[in-house]
Amino acid sequence: MPNGSLGDLLQSSKGGILDWPTRYRIAVDAAEGLSYLHHDCVPAIVHRDVKSNNILLDGEFRAKVADFGVAKVIGKGPDSMSVIAGSCGYIAPEYAYTLRVNEKSDIYSFGVVILELITGKLPVDAELGEKDLVKWVCATMEHKESINSWTPSSICVSRRR
Repeated sequence: MPNGSLGDLLQSSKGGILDWPTRYRIAVDAAEGLSYLHHDCVPAIVHRDVKSNNILLDGEFRAKVADFGVAKVIGKGPDSMSVIAGSCGYIAPEYAYTLRVNEKSDIYSFGVVILELITGKLPVDAELGEKDLVKWVCATMEHKESINSWTPSSICVSRRR
C-alpha cells in the first residue's frame, strides 16, 4: 500500500500530515472493515490483532484492515484460546484474563487505535510511565485536562482550521 501502515505513519515525522478529516476517515474505514468481519462473514471472524500497524493506507489514505495471521472463525458463543494472540497495549483485559475471544476483543483493540489517532502516542510508551495508553487517557480525563493537553500541537492546529 502506497502510504504504508497507520502505525508507521503516526510514529514518523509524517504523522502531522494527517488532518482531522483524514484521521476520521481512516477510523471509519477500519470500523467498516471490522464490521464486515464481525457481522457480514458467516461464520464471523475475529481478527485478534487489531493495531495501527495492521491498518494499511492506500494512496488516498483509505484504510484497509490487514494481517489475518492470528484471525479466528468463531461460532455463536465466545471461544476459549489456549494462548493469547495480539499485541501488547491492544489486548482487551477480559481476553487476557479469561482467554475467551469474541468480537468485543477486536473492538477494544480498535478503541486503542482511535486513541493513537487522537493522541499520536504509542499504546505502550515509556513517556506514559507505568500506564498503557488507555489508562493514561482515563487518568487524564479524570483530572479534567483539555484534549489539547494530550493531542500533538500539529493536530490541534489542523483541528482549528
